[in-house]
Amino acid sequence: MNKTLLPALLAVASVLLIGTASSAMADSGDSDESKKRWILSIGDSQGTLEITENTDKRALKSQAIPLDQAASGYEDIYKAKLGKAVNDDGKQYLVWKLISYNYDEESDTKSKTIYVLDAGNGVELTEPITKEGGSCGKDKHKTSSDNA
Repeated sequence: MNKTLLPALLAVASVLLIGTASSAMADSGDSDESKKRWILSIGDSQGTLEITENTDKRALKSQAIPLDQAASGYEDIYKAKLGKAVNDDGKQYLVWKLISYNYDEESDTKSKTIYVLDAGNGVELTEPITKEGGSCGKDKHKTSSDNA
């Protein structure tokens, strides 16, 4: 077998295995708790770009404001992506999730802050979400209003 063919086949197999496992884990369980981990809650807020069963996701994403416009005014944004958020009425909306990381040397604490913005107009739909501490689901979840 060709020396370059085997690594390529292994890489493709790994990608397929990881992709299958990721989607299986995301879809596993129908409990409210598992859904809450994948979709952010925005309380009683409403977005402008609603996601329904019949939504053409590609068309909806094309209506989102550009990232540079959404991130304008936010400092130290490390990561940003389009995602879903759900309100108290169960309606889902397309949102920009802007993520910044911080490290406090004095307390040796890492934290990340997630800003949830309406993807249609850039308005914040909820207080910033701050996660402090470890990883793998062991973060302490706080909002900035809890820290005040």
